[in-house]
Amino acid sequence: MSDIFHEVDEDVRRDRAAELWRRYQTPIFILAVLIVAATGAWSYYQTNRQKAAEAANARFEAAVALANEGKNAEAAAAFDAIVKDGPKGYAGLARIRAAEARPDKAQALKELEAISDDRNVDKLTQEVALLRAALLVMETGDRENMMRALAPLMLSDASFRFSANEWNGLDALANNDFDEAERVFNLLLNDRDAPQSMRQRAAAYRGLLHAKRGPKAAAPSATGANGGNIAVTPVIEPETEGAAPSGEAPLEAKPAN
Repeated sequence: MSDIFHEVDEDVRRDRAAELWRRYQTPIFILAVLIVAATGAWSYYQTNRQKAAEAANARFEAAVALANEGKNAEAAAAFDAIVKDGPKGYAGLARIRAAEARPDKAQALKELEAISDDRNVDKLTQEVALLRAALLVMETGDRENMMRALAPLMLSDASFRFSANEWNGLDALANNDFDEAERVFNLLLNDRDAPQSMRQRAAAYRGLLHAKRGPKAAAPSATGANGGNIAVTPVIEPETEGAAPSGEAPLEAKPAN
């Protein structure tokens, strides 16, 4: 008897499976075709995208070679062509390089500032444009405009804040603003998030600053509450590990004998 019931159950299952197949075979075929088509389309898209990126890279490198050879007009035209029909990432970089290749530096600065204000451009490309614009301003020797150009880049969340601070310190040093230069170099030296190579450069820059400025004038003596003089004695504190010597010691006041 159990065999009979087993055979009946098998027949029932086969009938149900056959019925389900008759009802859903068309949607299943359509779904399978859609999956195959979508996979093929995605593969085709990825292949074309890779080819476009490789072609844009070759064109970008050729334009860079022209710029390195001093053929600025040809380089600018090549970069402009990439801006028109290149992939988004290459188009953004090409737009910056095209601006830098302009013979008119005022026009170059205007284009770079326009890129930094363009909301259709990603934030990183905007900051690169700001950084390059600041470099053009630095070449003019205008300290005030230089500070305005670098200000957005020195914020704590800016991608190029360390480079911006380094350039600010160098510009301050070139303009004999020794206090500001030393403040910036000390800031970089004490920031553990700053790249090690940049901290090493900051130590070297501070050494140049001290050599250029010379020793600071001795601090005048102060007068104590009882009318006596208070001598100012330097106190040497241990250096922070990995930081270069500051070249200045904190001052501690103590009564003179």
